[in-house]
Amino acid sequence: MSGKRQLLGKQGEGIAVKFLRRKGYKIIEKNYRCALGEMDIIAEDSGVLSFIEVKTRISTEFGSPQAAVGVSKQKKIIKTAQNYLTHKGLHGIDCRFDVVAVRFSAKQHLENIELIKNAFQV
Repeated sequence: MSGKRQLLGKQGEGIAVKFLRRKGYKIIEKNYRCALGEMDIIAEDSGVLSFIEVKTRISTEFGSPQAAVGVSKQKKIIKTAQNYLTHKGLHGIDCRFDVVAVRFSAKQHLENIELIKNAFQV
């Protein structure tokens, strides 16, 4: 990934964390990594553990940010979440997968942020 895209992604993740906190989420981890992949944000929302993918875009030329979380990306996120749960010894807890879509204008001003709860299922 190019440096500009990485920087844009990090900006989007920072905005997403602040947005989620305002919505009452308790951030547990950011950028959890394992051999299977990376999870942008892991948070607790009203007793539910939420695995959150953040997608950031400047243009919708190639689709909305949330459209970038296709089936193959979902499978990778699910495997990473399962690894996290096993690694932390968390069994039988309520979990879900959310997506935060962040869109900037061409001048890199925040244009829109959207939370999609239960964006996909196992």
